[in-house]
Amino acid sequence: MPENDEDRLSLVKAIHQLNFYLHTLGVPFTAIDLYKRANTKRESNLEEVWLQDVSQIPEAVKALDEPFTTVTIVETLMRTGYSSVVRVLMREIRHQKITYSQAYIMATPRN
Repeated sequence: MPENDEDRLSLVKAIHQLNFYLHTLGVPFTAIDLYKRANTKRESNLEEVWLQDVSQIPEAVKALDEPFTTVTIVETLMRTGYSSVVRVLMREIRHQKITYSQAYIMATPRN
C-alpha cells in the first residue's frame, strides 16, 4: 500500500499505463485483474476508489502523455509495494506467450 499521496499518484499512473499496454496487446486481462489475482491470499484494498477505475482520474489519463516504459511501470509497482502484481504479470506474460523488448529512441545533436 502506498505510504503517501505521491506514491499513490505514481501507482495510479503506473496502473493506467499498464492498462494501456495490456489493451494494446489485446490480452484478456487488465491491471486490476492482475491486482485481484495477486491479492487472493490477503485482504484486498480494491475498495479504494482510486484503484477501481483509474481511467476516471485526470492525473492518470494525463500519464499517457508522459514518457513511460514497461521498466518504469514495474519499478513503480515494486517501489510502492506491489511486487505481487509484478509476479502475476510475469506469469501471465509467460502463459500468454507474449514476448517483448525495450526500445529507446535517443536524439543526437546535428552539426
